Amino acid sequence: MTITGPERTQAIESAIGKVYTTQDYYEVGREKIREFARALHDDNPVHWDEAKSAEAGHDKLLAPLTIVVLDGTKAQAQLFDSAIPGDLLKSGVLQVEQRFIFHKPITAGDHLKSDVSLDSYKSVAGAELFTGKTVIRDLAKGVMQESWTTLAGPGETGDGLTEEFIDMVDGVMFSPTASHELPLVPAEAADIPEVPSHAYGAIPFDSVTEGQEIPPRTQRFTRGDLVNYVGVAGDPNPIHHSDELAAAAKLDGVVAQGMLTLGTAAGYLSAFVGDPAAFLELSARFSSAVYVPPTEAAVVEYTAKIKTLYPETKRGLITFGASVNGKRVFGKCTALVQFA
Repeated sequence: MTITGPERTQAIESAIGKVYTTQDYYEVGREKIREFARALHDDNPVHWDEAKSAEAGHDKLLAPLTIVVLDGTKAQAQLFDSAIPGDLLKSGVLQVEQRFIFHKPITAGDHLKSDVSLDSYKSVAGAELFTGKTVIRDLAKGVMQESWTTLAGPGETGDGLTEEFIDMVDGVMFSPTASHELPLVPAEAADIPEVPSHAYGAIPFDSVTEGQEIPPRTQRFTRGDLVNYVGVAGDPNPIHHSDELAAAAKLDGVVAQGMLTLGTAAGYLSAFVGDPAAFLELSARFSSAVYVPPTEAAVVEYTAKIKTLYPETKRGLITFGASVNGKRVFGKCTALVQFA
């Protein structure tokens, strides 16, 4: 029996704040780091060369900032599937915001667990906003990252996707072996430490100025890039590779993954800063989709500038954005960095 109306709202609200964790840990592999960096077009040598990573102060190969999507996103999808009545991920939801707080750098060999919870829920003008929180912990090192993902859905009275569309999705999506998916288990909320100040291989604070423009970067995204990211990150959503599904979802075409464009933005910023581990926070709002045609690339231009500098801590706030043919891809975007 499908739960609707006040009962559904009550069921969702009762799930807020309850923490669940993955049963087994995710081991970060050296080659997976390189595969993920390649998918993000990230040439920073700390992701490829152990000697360069060691020069920046890391004991092993350093992972890109958004590598937690490999396990955390799957855990979050399990949470939404179990905690929210109806099939949320097939109802036409879109990712609208993403925020990270970085406590410790993730490196090869780390054993990560993902603690997930529904952080907030609200209904606005018939639409729904769900924010899921993920805390990434290493079994030995403790809390590594916190992240918040906000999804917008049509709500019960909105224009949800039809049964025909859902059947089409089932016929196109990757078919996993459900018996190998370990259920989440209840957990206690982790104690969140203060974010430490460590610049690692970042550039000196005295080398930057307020208002300084960071050289722009132009990045091509092809259908091959999207399909490669589907495989590397384990994102099964067919709107990233199927024209038929994208059209049925009332999109203008196949769209790039939000975390692909944001992960590439993080690489663009860290190339300037010098070391991804110097990032303390990163947040973005997704304002429009990046449509990728079948036989040509979508060209995204990334721009950024140093908005504010804090001499007492040698930190800096960077604002950044992305656009396609002059149309903004990101809304309000910021990164907090610890300079040397």
